Amino acid sequence: MIRLVLAAGLLAGCRISLENQDLNRTCTVGTSPQCMEAANHSDLPWIEQNIFAASCNFSGCHDTATDQGRLDLRPGVSHNSMVGVSSLLDPTRQLVVPNDVAASYLMLMLDFFPPSMASPPGTLPSVGTMPQGSPILCCQKLDAVERWINGGAQTN
Repeated sequence: MIRLVLAAGLLAGCRISLENQDLNRTCTVGTSPQCMEAANHSDLPWIEQNIFAASCNFSGCHDTATDQGRLDLRPGVSHNSMVGVSSLLDPTRQLVVPNDVAASYLMLMLDFFPPSMASPPGTLPSVGTMPQGSPILCCQKLDAVERWINGGAQTN
């Protein structure tokens, strides 16, 4: 009974986008310890260690500014690589706009919302959504990134 109540509470607080018909993707409420722990975080050090390091910092993806992804998401440097920085895929958009999730291209790339909900409305990234070659992030991790951006995208 307790698990059912917990799962219902997590579902109520998470994004489950049924509007994104282009990819027919939805986030799922994760049951892994990291997904469960994400519900308590909005701090960049935790996001760097438990989201970026686990899903993005692979060799050739986002482990340097000169890799295939051209975006360094390593701990300690991801903030300066994203906040207030224009996307190389769409230079009209910034990767992270503090306090504005809808204007943050990172959230469109993470399939947090459909392109029509971006500010301004946009299109799917030409390279597809992230993380490539890995499962979509659980709702709790996506919500942690959302809270971080809405909290001003601080370094701590």
